[in-house]
Amino acid sequence: MKVKIATVSLAFECRRVEGVEDNLSFIENVLEDINTVKPDIVALPEIFPYAGLQIKAMDVKDTEKMKQFMSSVARRYSIYLAGSTYDRRGEKIYNSLLIFNRKGELLGSYDKIHPTEPEMEDGVSPGEMDQRPIETEFGKIGCQICFDANWSSCWRKQVDDGARLIIFSSAYPGGRILNSISMLFNIFIVASVWRLKSGIIDNVGRWRIKTDRFSYWVWDRIELDTGVFHCDFQQDKPLKIWRKYGDKVKIESFEDEALFTVEPLTEDIRLEDIIKEFNLITYRDYIARAEKRQDQMRKDT
Repeated sequence: MKVKIATVSLAFECRRVEGVEDNLSFIENVLEDINTVKPDIVALPEIFPYAGLQIKAMDVKDTEKMKQFMSSVARRYSIYLAGSTYDRRGEKIYNSLLIFNRKGELLGSYDKIHPTEPEMEDGVSPGEMDQRPIETEFGKIGCQICFDANWSSCWRKQVDDGARLIIFSSAYPGGRILNSISMLFNIFIVASVWRLKSGIIDNVGRWRIKTDRFSYWVWDRIELDTGVFHCDFQQDKPLKIWRKYGDKVKIESFEDEALFTVEPLTEDIRLEDIIKEFNLITYRDYIARAEKRQDQMRKDT
């Protein structure tokens, strides 16, 4: 399935923020520009309304206002909109990544599991550990926020629960942590951060596109049905697939990692059919199978 995704940077290197309205106006103007490419999904940075301002979470009283803002622009541009803001529930306030659908309906939210120490001092409560990906028309979308990048087990849980891509709404870029997570879990990552480091990482750890001082937002069309396979016992399969499908598939090899990818290029070819036809096993399934046998042998000795 192909999906067109745009991600936004707050471009702090190039902007001066003096109030919440500055950030909201910036987002509105950027979304107007992004609308020219008609994206399916747009990602916004962590607590984007309050970014760059000395505002404590505990001092934000009306958190519904920002939900209404996100709902309104999602509906206006008929997009899936994902971004982090404060969400007050009873006596607690969370740093929540919200996903709205094309009609402006809230599909689901993810509460930051690992707020930083200063965040907790400012009133942000940690989210529950067991949070699931959010269902969309593109399949399940996972969520992670900023400091969460340092707990790879939580990313793995999202992938194991069926996430096809993960939105990373953040203040800091994450850097090579994101590349390694993408490679290990074969997951697409859409990073939206405060500075000019927003972008999209494919499911083998490569940046496809990034923001810079000439572009505060970027977009790309990605094929979610791109399979990642280990070469063990399968090194002859890419040539066989090529011989049958030719330019209808894209195959890339990664020698150092002993991996290869298969991406269908036409709508009449499905990855699941190729997997079945050539008896392929994905990289993640191969690792899980090996681990299962290793555990069994430990029990038997």
